[in-house]
Amino acid sequence: HIVRAKPPEVTIKENEEGHIVRAEEEDTDEIALYKMIREALIYLTHLDPANMENIMLGQLSRECLTDSSNERWSPTMLNRLCWAIGSISGAMQEINEKRFLVSVIKDLLSLCELKRGKENKAVVASNIMYVVGQYPRFLRAHWKFLKTVLFKLFEFMHENFPGVQEMAVDTFLKICQKCKRKFVTDQQGEQMPFVEEIVGRIAQDISELEHLHICTYFEAVAYMITAAPPGNRARLVAQIMEIFNEKWMKVLASICPNSPLESLQDNNLLREISLILRVNERMVSAIGAACKEQLSRIYMDMLRIYKLCSEYISNSTAQHGTQVMNYTHVKLMRNVKRDTLRLVQTFVDMAATETCAAEAGMSVQQLAQQFIPPLLEPVLADYRSNLPQARDAEVLDLLATLATRLSESISQEVARIFEMVFECTCDMIRGDFQSYPDHRSKFYGLLKAINLHCFQSLFFLSESQLKLYVDSLIWAVKHEQPQVADMGLQILAKFLEQIVCCQPQVYLGFFKQYYFTLLQDILGVLTDTFHKSGFKLQQQIVLQMIVVAERGLTGEAAPKQRVMEFLYDLIGKSFPMLHRSQVEIFVLQCFTLSRDPREFQEHMRDFLITLREWGSHEAALYEDDRRKALDEAQTAEQKWRMQVPGLVPQYDPARASEMDDL
Repeated sequence: HIVRAKPPEVTIKENEEGHIVRAEEEDTDEIALYKMIREALIYLTHLDPANMENIMLGQLSRECLTDSSNERWSPTMLNRLCWAIGSISGAMQEINEKRFLVSVIKDLLSLCELKRGKENKAVVASNIMYVVGQYPRFLRAHWKFLKTVLFKLFEFMHENFPGVQEMAVDTFLKICQKCKRKFVTDQQGEQMPFVEEIVGRIAQDISELEHLHICTYFEAVAYMITAAPPGNRARLVAQIMEIFNEKWMKVLASICPNSPLESLQDNNLLREISLILRVNERMVSAIGAACKEQLSRIYMDMLRIYKLCSEYISNSTAQHGTQVMNYTHVKLMRNVKRDTLRLVQTFVDMAATETCAAEAGMSVQQLAQQFIPPLLEPVLADYRSNLPQARDAEVLDLLATLATRLSESISQEVARIFEMVFECTCDMIRGDFQSYPDHRSKFYGLLKAINLHCFQSLFFLSESQLKLYVDSLIWAVKHEQPQVADMGLQILAKFLEQIVCCQPQVYLGFFKQYYFTLLQDILGVLTDTFHKSGFKLQQQIVLQMIVVAERGLTGEAAPKQRVMEFLYDLIGKSFPMLHRSQVEIFVLQCFTLSRDPREFQEHMRDFLITLREWGSHEAALYEDDRRKALDEAQTAEQKWRMQVPGLVPQYDPARASEMDDL
């Protein structure tokens, strides 16, 4: 009865923004069990595919199609059996897999005819969709069957029984990802490619779907379009999005020019705007630059609505306090703002590369000039003027993406970003380690992006702004959350690596002001036991600081002898239990071993182990080596698993290249 495993469960719930989302339940024991059972089924199939085929077909017939099946009927058993059938996809030779799958689908269709009652039919239908979705190789090889499956999925999108619509759109998405080329090429007996045919039925297909499922539907169609020739994509996007462009025009017409804020207090109108933006975002996430004309069509009006929502929220919180944040229409306005930010971020992330921008007939610089100037002013002004509780962390995410993808354009705006966003966010997060966790993590994501891609612009900041930048890195390094502390260490290590490549007047001025402060703070977190997970980066930064002194790059600000004396005094005072000769040897060897990073790391480990308070934390010093060994083992295992047909699941990212198979 090895075939009786059930798939992981998915919870449908409402998130803090009021959107319906899916979340997989994390049960590591259960997931590990599913994985082991699936792998056992794969190996058993390789050992004797005919026997496995007979067992599964026999179980399907015995459990579901016998005369007494009504008495023994078990939806749970069918779910588990179909999961097992789907789990061996790719393990048989193609000709055997075809015969097996045809038999399974015939039996399941017969079962669907036998069963009475909406609930039972829905269970069988969902299992049929699941099974066919797990066999994309078969679907790619049989166009007529693939088309029949799609039309059945469209039919299920009108079924109101719980879970059926969700399974239909999810299966549609999977099939579009794996079989996308089939939909944009002419198939035998068809008058046009399927992607052209689907344009006329979109309104009908989505008429009964919930908002979450509509977004999934359009994402699936977008994957079809990605397989079309680049010259056809913009036209297809325009055709597919025509229904929502008409909705957008109706939305704009319903906003009264004389009192737009009153119009935007209509909850249904706000939900409609949010859906339109989310559908556009899902299209952009799959297609990228080919959505340029589509985004241009709604862009300025979208920013106008963003500004109106911002003004309303800002005025309401100023007059009535933060309790207005709990009002339904205010929550929906914030959703519209966040959806706007995510749409622009996704577009920039997908389209702002030379290759992708060229597909849209423009350079990255031209793309930046068209979309960024009208965006920054309302977004930055709104962020600074709002109360902390009303500031959207997505602004920081968007700015980080702009810095990464459009570094040349954004470098000119870094000073304004610091003035409008940086300082007020620092005020939000530096009071403690707990408040505004989203803003905190996204803030350091922004700093990392600026540090990597707009480094030179940091030295055009005012002295107070640069000090705040360095101070913020120190706060991060001292943070009690390992993720934030590690990000701070990464940014600081890269910053030091880049600054020594600048002109001497740049790094000499920096070391004069910050060298000893940084050295003391990094040694502080290195030698306490609260930040042990960051050992590798901490000792790397200490090494960088010592190397610049050893090479004389610190000039008179921190000559080698003075640095050695500083370290001697600092270590001696911090750890009075150490003998003076121990401290002296430690400092001397820091400089002696600075030419060999590996030896230096061992030296720092040995030193920490000699400290009594590190006695029970010695294993943490080898954590990085342990992780590296695990990563290498996982890479080797994945390489081996790819060589066993069917062992890597059909929709694993490692098999992404197969999505282009004809």
